[in-house]
Amino acid sequence: MRRIGTIVGALLAIGILRPVCATAQEGAVPALDHVGIQASDLDKSIRFYTTVLGLKEVPAPFPKSEARWVAFGNGYLLHIVAHGRAKSEHNKWDHFALACPDLKAMVARLDRMSVAWADMSGGHQMQKRPDGVTQIFIRDPDGYDIELNDARSR
Repeated sequence: MRRIGTIVGALLAIGILRPVCATAQEGAVPALDHVGIQASDLDKSIRFYTTVLGLKEVPAPFPKSEARWVAFGNGYLLHIVAHGRAKSEHNKWDHFALACPDLKAMVARLDRMSVAWADMSGGHQMQKRPDGVTQIFIRDPDGYDIELNDARSR
């Protein structure tokens, strides 16, 4: 337990983790800290998130066989936890979104890596949401859909 505290303390010190609710005022809305998903093959999932999306793996306070963390950026993390079961069924409404600084460059990267992508209905074209943001979806090895969009460039 002491090791976990030391690792978490180090992550707080270098800014990877942030104490979201520590200074919250009465009635303040909490901020997103991390997203957690389960993976049937932890190594395969980590390879997908680091190779395809370019996320960086960061230290996690667990043995690598139980859970691994990757950083989205701006202090947000994705916790990937081993579950040892077959893939679960998911659909595009069960997703998280990543805002890309250059969505066209990301699409070109996905095409070079032969990573399938689609619009919300399964077609192979970028689509505009009603708010003007362009989006596509990819799927990780466990069937989680990930929206990639250009919201960050707006």
